[in-house]
Amino acid sequence: NIGIVQFALRLSPGEEYEALRDFGFGTATGIPYPVEASGTLREPARWSKQSANSLAMGYEIAVTPLQLASAYVALANDGELLEPTLVKEIRAPDGQVLFRRERRVVRRVISPAVARRVRTMLLGVVEGGTGMKADLGSFAVAGKTGTARRTVNGRYAAGQHIPTFVGLFPADHPQFVILVKIDNPKGAYVGALTAAPVTKAVLEAALASRNAALNRSGLAASRLERAPDSARAAAAAATDAAIA
Repeated sequence: NIGIVQFALRLSPGEEYEALRDFGFGTATGIPYPVEASGTLREPARWSKQSANSLAMGYEIAVTPLQLASAYVALANDGELLEPTLVKEIRAPDGQVLFRRERRVVRRVISPAVARRVRTMLLGVVEGGTGMKADLGSFAVAGKTGTARRTVNGRYAAGQHIPTFVGLFPADHPQFVILVKIDNPKGAYVGALTAAPVTKAVLEAALASRNAALNRSGLAASRLERAPDSARAAAAAATDAAIA
């Protein structure tokens, strides 16, 4: 938090606001669904002296899971924010394609070089940071944990949290962006211990399924030379101890 606040000090309120809006926060994605929330992102004119710092840490903002996943999709697609869709294609009983959704770029948010650098940082989160419980062992996964306080009637509720994890798989050339959001779990509540393991389970199921939309030939290049299991287990245990 200290580091990201120091980084935010380099930006004017307008620049910080525009960066958040560029990633799609504070506005509906336009997905064809009957009701979609636009989230909350106040204009700089309504900020307090602390708002720029709070926003840099993820507070004073409300986003939908779709908005958050779409922002990470921009990182996965070398900085291009894409228009999300619910249906990729529709086929007739004989297999004829009746409708196919074309890829639509909303805007470029960051350069490809910056997107790749951020993905490398997110890979570090899984390899040696708070996201180690999302690590598959054989394939590189990038991602980020999150643990937000839950709000009730516009105020933070004591002892209530929303842990999340967003995973990019595989890390180098992502095919999947998976977001896991857990509403007010009991017991362990940080994203590292709750949402991250669920992401791993989802990816393991996808890899085991014959029907998952994976380019399996492209996965071969993403296999990793891993440390011995004993060393990885020791690192994971150290992470758990640090979190506790």
